[in-house]
Amino acid sequence: MCGSKKRRTILSLALFWALGLLILGTGFEETVMKGPLREVLKKEETKTMLVHVLAVFLWNLGWLSLVRRRKAQIAGTAVGVLGFAWCHQMLVPAAVSGAWLLTLIGAGDRINHLMLGNRTGKNYTSIGRSILFYPERIALGLVTGSAFWMAVVCGVSLTGHGGIGLWRILALALGFLTAAVWLMKGRFLAAGENAAGAGASVQGVPRRGNTVPGSVRGRFAETFLPDNFLQALLTAFILTMILIQAGRLNIELDYDSLHYGLRSPFVLDNGKGIYENLGMINLVYSYSKGAEVLNLPLSGTATYGFVLTFSFWTTVGTVLLAGHMGKRSGGKNTALWTAAVCAAIPGIMNMAVSAKSDSITLLYQVIIYDFLCLAAETSEEKGEKETPWLLMAVAAYLVTLVFKPTALVFSTGLGAAGLLSLLLRKKLRIGNKRGFLLWIFPLMATAGLWYRTWRIVGVPVTSIFAGMCEKIGFEVKYPFSFANVIGNPWALSAGEKLARLAERLKGILLAPVGEDMEHVIIAWGTGLVTALLLLWCVSLCLRVKGKGTSGTARDLFDGLLMAILLAGSVLSIYTLTQVDGNYFMLVYAVLAISAVRMAGDWLDIGRGIKTPGRILRAGLCLLAVPFFLFSAMITCTTSWAGTPGFTPVKWTGKGYYDHRAERSQRRIRRGYENLACGVKSTDRVLAFGFHPEILDLDCSVQSYYDVTGSGGNVYLVKKLAYFEEFLEYAGIDYFFVQAGYLAEQPRALEIIEDMIEEGTLTDLTFEWGNMRARVALDQKTEELQTAQAEIFRKNYCMSENGFR
Repeated sequence: MCGSKKRRTILSLALFWALGLLILGTGFEETVMKGPLREVLKKEETKTMLVHVLAVFLWNLGWLSLVRRRKAQIAGTAVGVLGFAWCHQMLVPAAVSGAWLLTLIGAGDRINHLMLGNRTGKNYTSIGRSILFYPERIALGLVTGSAFWMAVVCGVSLTGHGGIGLWRILALALGFLTAAVWLMKGRFLAAGENAAGAGASVQGVPRRGNTVPGSVRGRFAETFLPDNFLQALLTAFILTMILIQAGRLNIELDYDSLHYGLRSPFVLDNGKGIYENLGMINLVYSYSKGAEVLNLPLSGTATYGFVLTFSFWTTVGTVLLAGHMGKRSGGKNTALWTAAVCAAIPGIMNMAVSAKSDSITLLYQVIIYDFLCLAAETSEEKGEKETPWLLMAVAAYLVTLVFKPTALVFSTGLGAAGLLSLLLRKKLRIGNKRGFLLWIFPLMATAGLWYRTWRIVGVPVTSIFAGMCEKIGFEVKYPFSFANVIGNPWALSAGEKLARLAERLKGILLAPVGEDMEHVIIAWGTGLVTALLLLWCVSLCLRVKGKGTSGTARDLFDGLLMAILLAGSVLSIYTLTQVDGNYFMLVYAVLAISAVRMAGDWLDIGRGIKTPGRILRAGLCLLAVPFFLFSAMITCTTSWAGTPGFTPVKWTGKGYYDHRAERSQRRIRRGYENLACGVKSTDRVLAFGFHPEILDLDCSVQSYYDVTGSGGNVYLVKKLAYFEEFLEYAGIDYFFVQAGYLAEQPRALEIIEDMIEEGTLTDLTFEWGNMRARVALDQKTEELQTAQAEIFRKNYCMSENGFR
């Protein structure tokens, strides 16, 4: 019998290896050998980057595997991390944004305890009579703290006051006040040894051997300090994947970040609060802007690093929280495997260096997932002692609604799966009813930011939901149009869409190559996600057949959740004209956490196991090595911005990358530095130039592409009268026309010439073929200004100056 079981195990392992190598081989051949990454790997910047990555990994591995003393391990890895961050010019921004994030967490935690009351003891921390684990306490603090800050910004903005300077003063005041409160109350997170003491029972969440869920030997950080060589390998890999993003953070300025994420002082709050209508036409300026509001105190400096590192920290938070969830399910091995798998997925990690709201949205969605998992695993104990996990999840859900419009779909799907699983198991309980107070600031933040969108656009949520809002009575205001946000649904027949769906699924699961996959490969899950999906399916089938050992409530929740997320993903792939890899970040994260949990339980990771199980576990661990290596290579060679390599090494300096000086040098090369310096920060400018580069003017600027391109309203340029009506609505003060841009924009050229001739475009100023002109709609003349038009034709350069 034993021999037969061993043979079956070896056959199963051989099948796993065959499928794994097939997935890896297909991806490697299509993307690296034949695909777009082949040329990227040939670049010197990429080669240097890979050498640095290897050195970083070996440094971390050496300290974690060869040194046994915990303090020495921490000191050695810390020296490497700090040195790496300093030489790649992101240490100061990381410290400042990290301090701001801690301020939000600390303030939120104090608010939670102020509202609900607190009691601390030797082995637990509580809200009311509800026991919280420390990581969940931190997560809940972040939810409440960020919602509180958004509510403050909304409240102040209602008075017509604002400006980056004011938000910095308020942020400093909040930081000092929070620090003072913590100094009076005791050090943060020092109230007890842990959320649950060793051997204690916490709300009936199932134990794993002698381990209590949430117990991390007294400290959460201890989860990631290794006890053996395998754990050292995993920890070193996690650190290395995080540092890859840190090393290239300053040079990975992607399209969307430059378009709106990094321009909050000019497109969100130009001095009068976030409710001022700045006349911005494009869809991206009317999003709910929750992430941008959190970043307001960090914006408007000489470096973009403060905003970018805030996003970086949220990605680190996602990896840590995933590891904590793994720890709760199966111990330290499962924790490290879960965190390592999440860190290996480029679709999660590559968003860490973008000012887009994807990373922070994912963090809050994983927080919702964590709270709902705890709600599903809770005991039968009822009343005030029961932690209000469900109410906490709703609070986090409300906050996600102000980060991304699409969060309304995915966060709702996440919540629906949790609610349905609780109903099916008849375990839907509120817990401590004072938990409803946790909704106060999230509701205020959601209402305040949706009010901004409604006030400007006429609907509370834009993007694909504008049409739905119109059907229930809202009316989109002039000059906005959301008719073609998701493309023309009738452009392809059902058969053509099905064929496209099959091709896209092949690309996403195996190798995203081709024009349709350009936005997938830069945030791809790699073949690792495909392998995880197969592993998850096999594990689920075995557990349903009774081969699993525990966790049926969690299995039901995960099964429902994956079904909803996969169905939603397939529907989006089928429907949307363009598919981006970051659409599936939540799928990647949930799949990683759930698959490792179920496979870990199935294989008895971290416990004494029999020979067949040991063989299978060892074989799968070895199979993870090529997947991790391939994922690391894809991470190094892809990014949302597409810039190869790391930020240039600089050992002396201020500790941050000077993007302002870089912008100034680019303007000099392009020949419009003096023209750019001639506008004030409160001036409203319409720029005719190469998008998004032209948006780096230090004023409230939008581009001609914003008007006519994706997310705009091309109807506004059909006639000159329509366009001038828009200019009056937007309060445009100046036109800025970049040299060479009008050569391929005949309609824009015609508009400018017509406005010059009719006298509504005056005070023409030129510099190296670039032009700035004042908009004067009230100075229209009956006589054509042909002389001014001729001056424009002679001085404007139709060829491009400098280089981008």
